[in-house]
Amino acid sequence: MSDDVGEHSGAVHRRDATFLIRWILIAAIVVAIVAVAMDNRDDVRIGYAIGDAEAPIWIVMIAAAFAGIVIGWLIRHRPRNRV
Repeated sequence: MSDDVGEHSGAVHRRDATFLIRWILIAAIVVAIVAVAMDNRDDVRIGYAIGDAEAPIWIVMIAAAFAGIVIGWLIRHRPRNRV
């Protein structure tokens, strides 16, 4: 039994590697969104059903990214059908 502990003590488990890769990808996506947003600082017209407004395009991009994250989270965590 002690051989098993010594044999696997320095091993990187697949679960740990997956966790690390997931966080690296999330960080890369966030950096890319921020870099693109900071490069696009001009104002853009936003049309609503009852009017329109102007806002910096980086705010519109960050809001769209955040909305996508929320929608993805809601889809992933939807309740299961209990039939």
